[in-house]
Amino acid sequence: MTRWLWETTQTRYPFDAHYMAKLERGVVRRPSAAYRAALRHVLGASDDAALGFAAPASSSGPAVPSSFSAWQADVVVDRAVTATEQDLMPTSRRSLLATAAVLAGSALAAELTPFLWPAAGAAPRRTSTAFTVAELTSAEEFVQFVRRWRSASGSVARSTAVAQLDSHLRRLKEAPSGTAETRRAFRVGAELADIVATMAWDEAAHGAAQRYFKLAAQLAHVAGDDALAAVALASLARQCFDLDRPADGLEVVQLAQYATRRTASPRLRAVLATREAWAHAQLGDAPAFRRSVRLAEDYFSEELRDGDAATPSVRSLDEAELMGVIGARYRDLSRHDARHAAQAHVYIGRAIALRDPDRVRNRVFDLVGLARAHLITREPERAAELIGMALPDAAPWTSGRVGIKLRDFHREAGAFATVPAVRDIREVVAAKLAV
Repeated sequence: MTRWLWETTQTRYPFDAHYMAKLERGVVRRPSAAYRAALRHVLGASDDAALGFAAPASSSGPAVPSSFSAWQADVVVDRAVTATEQDLMPTSRRSLLATAAVLAGSALAAELTPFLWPAAGAAPRRTSTAFTVAELTSAEEFVQFVRRWRSASGSVARSTAVAQLDSHLRRLKEAPSGTAETRRAFRVGAELADIVATMAWDEAAHGAAQRYFKLAAQLAHVAGDDALAAVALASLARQCFDLDRPADGLEVVQLAQYATRRTASPRLRAVLATREAWAHAQLGDAPAFRRSVRLAEDYFSEELRDGDAATPSVRSLDEAELMGVIGARYRDLSRHDARHAAQAHVYIGRAIALRDPDRVRNRVFDLVGLARAHLITREPERAAELIGMALPDAAPWTSGRVGIKLRDFHREAGAFATVPAVRDIREVVAAKLAV
């Protein structure tokens, strides 16, 4: 932060742990404009309110919340271009984006609340160049290619997706406002931002991931596709759960549920219900968890009955994915009460049986999750066997979340280290991950 202040203002501003503690305790309620600008830059906040700094008192009456402007079309595109520019910098210069702190609590809520309001369009431009059908089709085909390729091999570099997003956004800045083609282009941008966010999340670059998930929701909202925006928020909530922030995740999910309460397809409702169940599982609230699971299953059954009216962005929620997600959440709940692990066995086992062979990465997650559930039920040999089945396919993703889950298994299996099968498989895992 001090480096950014020096490079920006050519003035040295002191900033140390003592001053940071004052900010956290609220002793300093509104730092100087230079400090606020630096904090906005480092933390990826849209305005001072997102940082928790109250604006000076004014007698002019109530105003539109300042975070609303961050969801206006022109501002969304400008911020997205800034994010991609930073992400495409050489490694030594993009550290601020990669290490930016993750917003939480009221700061995160303030950033997302404008989703409840109508999106504001871009200002009219004197000159503009409309997207052609060929451009849009090509961009959509790239989105589909990256999603399929990542699921099959995990070998697509984030820089490739960021470069495509950056190019698309710069083209979007030139497009006329309010046309069907421009709305379609905003939707493509949202899909690309969601892909980049997921890649950053896999790399544990959580500040960047959160920023891109938020941008995905904003771009989709400007496109008029609140279902797609809700999907991005569902992914953001899942990131909160991975960071062990279930209360934040639950708030994000409930915001998405409320915003789409009149328009969501049954499948989207099912997705959001699984995220709500995730929060309750982490919080150890078994009754609320079971209610959310029943809702997810009911919504999914309704979708199957009435046909696929869901946004393509939730197409991945087939029966196997539903079973896998619910089973993994039963495993989370069993950390509070081991009796729930038996249900994890049932659901994840069903997911494995139903998985599309092309969904290799998902199957790896299933096998690792089921192995961890068997550790809870004190069946270490079976757990070791399942990890042995997962490892041959896990290699392309061990640097990301698959590797994190394998490390979780390695740690949890330490209680059974004297069991020969567990000892052997832990050694293999350690060698692959350099644990």
